[in-house]
This record gives sequence, C-alpha cells and structure tokens, in this order.
Amino acid sequence: MKFRFLEYLLLPALLLCGIACSNNNNLTASGAGLLYVTTQGDKSVSSFTVNLSNGSLSTLGNAAATGATPSAIAITPSVNALFVADSGANAISAFAVNSDGTLTAASGSTPTGKDPVAMDIDRSGKFLFVANQGSSNVSVFAINGTGLTAVPGSPFSTIPTGFSFPNGTLPSAVVVSASGKFLYVANQLANFVSVFKVDPASGALAVPGVPFYTTGTSPDALNVNPSGSFLYVANSGSNNVSAFAICDAVLTSCINPNTPDGTLTAVPNSPFSAGLSPRAFAVDPNFNFLYIVGADTVSQYSYSSGTGVLTPLSPPTISTGLNPVSITVRAGATGTNIGNTTTNPTDYVYVANNGAGTISAYTLSTTTGLLTVLGSPVANFAQPSALTAK
Repeated sequence: MKFRFLEYLLLPALLLCGIACSNNNNLTASGAGLLYVTTQGDKSVSSFTVNLSNGSLSTLGNAAATGATPSAIAITPSVNALFVADSGANAISAFAVNSDGTLTAASGSTPTGKDPVAMDIDRSGKFLFVANQGSSNVSVFAINGTGLTAVPGSPFSTIPTGFSFPNGTLPSAVVVSASGKFLYVANQLANFVSVFKVDPASGALAVPGVPFYTTGTSPDALNVNPSGSFLYVANSGSNNVSAFAICDAVLTSCINPNTPDGTLTAVPNSPFSAGLSPRAFAVDPNFNFLYIVGADTVSQYSYSSGTGVLTPLSPPTISTGLNPVSITVRAGATGTNIGNTTTNPTDYVYVANNGAGTISAYTLSTTTGLLTVLGSPVANFAQPSALTAK
C-alpha cells in the first residue's frame, strides 16, 4: 500500500541538521517561500521558510502535532489553511497558516474513510478530495477556513457500477482537473484511473459515461500539468508513466470540442519508461519540466506543451536519499537584469527521504530542467512522509 509500509521504518527522532538548514523564527519579508514537512516518527508537521535567492531552508517556529500516522499534506491556494491526513486514525487534522507562515492547530479532527493516503484541493480552494485506500472510496469536503464539511454522498466508491473487486481497488492518489470540474483517482489494485464529474456548487461526485481508463501496473501517483492539458500517472509496478490528454477545455483532444467532459486520450508513445518504483510527482509551475521519485532517484523529463510527450533529460536521473516518498517544486526568485542581460531564474526541488530521515534539496535550471544537488540534506527528520511548498 502507498504509505502503510512507512510505519515499520524506525529512525531516530532527531538527527543533525545539514548545512542547508538554519534557525529563524520569523518569516522574512519579500523573497521567501514556505515549505511544510510531515514526519511519522515524531507525529508532527514542521514549517520552513525558503530563501528564493538560494533555496536554503530556515526553521520556522515549532513543529505542530499531527495524528499518529501523517500520510499526506495539502495547503489551500490562498495559503490560509493546511490539512494533514492521518492514515492510522482515519482522520484529517487542520491548521491555520498564520501571517508569518507558522501553524496553529484547529480543534478536533475530521473523520475520513479507512486509511487516507492522498489528498488534493481544487484550484479555487473550495473542496478537499481524499483517497481512502483501506475503504476504496473518496471523501470530499467543502472548505471554510480550517473547517471541513462532508459534501452530500461522501464518501464515493471507486468501484465502477457493474464491476466486482472483492479486495477493493486500493485508491492511492487523487488530482483535480484545472477547471475543478473533474476528479481523477489512481487505483493500485485495479490498475486504472477512475474519473468523476465534480458538482461546482456542492462538490458531489458523479460518474461520467467512461468511468475509468487502464494504466500500467500499480498506479501510485497522479499529476496534472499547470495548464491542465495533461494527466500523468506513475505506475510503480511496471516502472513507467502513463500520459493522457484531458478533455477539460475546448481542445482537439475532446471528442466534441465544444463540450469538455473530462475524457482522457492516451498521449502518443505512452507509457514512458521511468526508474524503479515511481511513486510521486512534481511539475515545475512555469516551465515544461516533470520529475518523478522512485528507488532512491529523481527521474527528470521535459514535456511537450502541445502533445504531452515526455522526453528524458540528460542525465535522466539524479540520486536522492534512502526511500524517497514525496517531492515538490518551489519557483525561485525572478530573473535579474544585469546590464542588458536578464539572468534565468532558478527554481528549487525538495524530496522527502523516509528511509534516511532527510530532505534533499536541488536547484532546478529553468533553461535545461536539470537538477543540481543543493548543499547537504536537511537531516532533522524522523520518517518524513510528505511535503508541500508555497
């Protein structure tokens, strides 16, 4: 299962901090981003500022307590609320994001289905979607600040009508389309991606004409590129990536170009080869580069904005720490004018290494897409399980 194996890794609760980490209890003014990391070893979520000029991390306040097994993290587009799924307690903890980036826990928790392992929030920040692996369903909540209210009909089954999956489909990931009108769910045991229509007013899910699309073996992660044109699926069992064009706008990929319906069309030459056990994605927010973590590596790709075809970079991979489980990209500072020349901006990539108890940091060349190791790994984590940057 997606995160269940993490519970059995035993690491020290506190390791030494690498040179990329320093202490700072105040969010710097301009030129700073935010990074949040959940850790299962000490049941917490930690906050950091990101120096957008060099990618270094600075500790921001004290870690906030989560449930016993934090497995996934999601932050609202307005950066006012953060949610952490607890796969052991079958619940979600909510936190207010303060003006300085620190977190304040909301009272109580919100029940989900069994074993929530992945979450996503639509781009308008209205709804939170949760993949419940143990109960093979999807919980949907309306968001009001840190408050979550289950939408009518939640949770929704991932088993299509007329099909039988005695052991469930094991949903492992969820992602919302750019328009917010469609939801895609990866199902590890069934080897397909489920499709749902999202009611824009209530958030309730409905099954469209085509309820699912076949992927590779054990689809484990999903990502939609920033323009919303393509869906990428990491197949951890077949070591490849399935790519689909999304009918989410008036596009030629739609059977009826004037009626976007969420249908998927395989990208030419899909699936694309990946490293061993690909399990988490990140896409650069401004440039056509995609990254996948697998067996102690990050695979690096560019993709065509017109076709969605993936092309491995050279070199195709870069090493991480032991057992990477989550990856995120934070856009860096904008380019700087020097005389008549504008320098290219640099973005930053962070990877949570569950087995090493570290966060690996990289610079991302927005010209080539290639990653370069940024200092020593940040090493004050006990079983990091998920991270997100804003």
